Amino acid sequence: MDTELLNRYRNAVTHLLNEPGDAGLMKPFINDLKNYLGNITSISTDLDMNDWNDENTSQGVAISPVQAAKCTEETLRTQIFMQGVKFAIEERLKATTDDIHILYAGTGPYGTLLIPYLSVATNPRIKVTLIDIHPENISAIKKLVKHLSIAQNIVAITCDDATRWQAPDSQQFDIIISETMTALLKREPQVFIFAHLCQYLSESGTLIPQKISLKAWLTPFNSLMQTEDKPSTDILLKEFYCLNIDEAKRLNTGDTSAFKGSMLIPNGVETNYRLKLTTDIQVYKHLKLTENQCSLNIPLTFLPHDAQLRGGEAIHYEYIMPKCADFIFKFPIKNTIKTETKLAKFTDLNNLGLPGVKRMFERAQAAKCGHSFSIADDEWALWTKLLDSLALPYHETTAALYQSQRIEEFEHWLNINSNLTPS
Repeated sequence: MDTELLNRYRNAVTHLLNEPGDAGLMKPFINDLKNYLGNITSISTDLDMNDWNDENTSQGVAISPVQAAKCTEETLRTQIFMQGVKFAIEERLKATTDDIHILYAGTGPYGTLLIPYLSVATNPRIKVTLIDIHPENISAIKKLVKHLSIAQNIVAITCDDATRWQAPDSQQFDIIISETMTALLKREPQVFIFAHLCQYLSESGTLIPQKISLKAWLTPFNSLMQTEDKPSTDILLKEFYCLNIDEAKRLNTGDTSAFKGSMLIPNGVETNYRLKLTTDIQVYKHLKLTENQCSLNIPLTFLPHDAQLRGGEAIHYEYIMPKCADFIFKFPIKNTIKTETKLAKFTDLNNLGLPGVKRMFERAQAAKCGHSFSIADDEWALWTKLLDSLALPYHETTAALYQSQRIEEFEHWLNINSNLTPS
């Protein structure tokens, strides 16, 4: 491999490990990192994910090698995790003169959280066991170990399911690393990997990430329209799940009591709120990722059309695994009486001065509640003519119409997505 490319790779690793987290400034170094690792392993982030398969396990989905490689492109996510691993290792090295033993489960093709650090640290006291379920990833990791001359750090490279892998007798690890997750701990097996592997963690050992905190909030319907001058005011309901060493140990004993529970809706809450779910990650001590910093922290905001948030009542939740894990929520159901509803006329203008919008919004709300209403013969033709004049696609507009809880929300969507000229 070209010496200049190797030097650029080492320079990139050094910056990512030591500079403050900054998605913009660090992006060129991420590019140098992933391009170099992609060349060595022949698993490039430019490959089509559709040509590669995920692995479905009983505990979640192990994403494909190419998708795992593409995760490296999330600059802040990659940098904060790399720095968290470095910080944990170097603290442990200072605290003892013994070798430190690390288990890294779900390496992907690059071993991004650890392999680059090993290639610049050159410390023989670091002893590493690497696990991945994909044979392609194992082959790629072996190429990197050889190319980067870090064989002195590697105890074992194993192709196995990390939720079932068995450590050698009496083997204990000082650090166990696994970043096998999506936002809200959906789909991938992060929870169950930690639940299984925590039995191999030494008494003073640490998991990385140290803590994954899922919280539920009430957020105003119009939060998307808030500005910096008028920020949205969210109401924290509860941290409804927290994955850390204590929870992993409980799960390892079969205690899944934290997988279900309820949260009380505060008295006085009005109906113009939705539920927002967030994922905060403490990688290691001060190194954290929070709302919207990467794809792992994207919040989910929703409220089923038949639900109503009423003060004093509860929202129930449960972590389930039909094929891949997910939290499901049960809300108080709207109290509705199914009667014929009188809707606005099609000619009635809404706040934007448009005909039909008010009627079609009321019609959507009535349909969601199971109410009956009369429909004029020419109503759909008039509506499609209006959408054509605004250059709006029928399917997306219908979806926005039914998802909106208030007409102002739908009007905001119209403003953004149509060729409507603001008055």
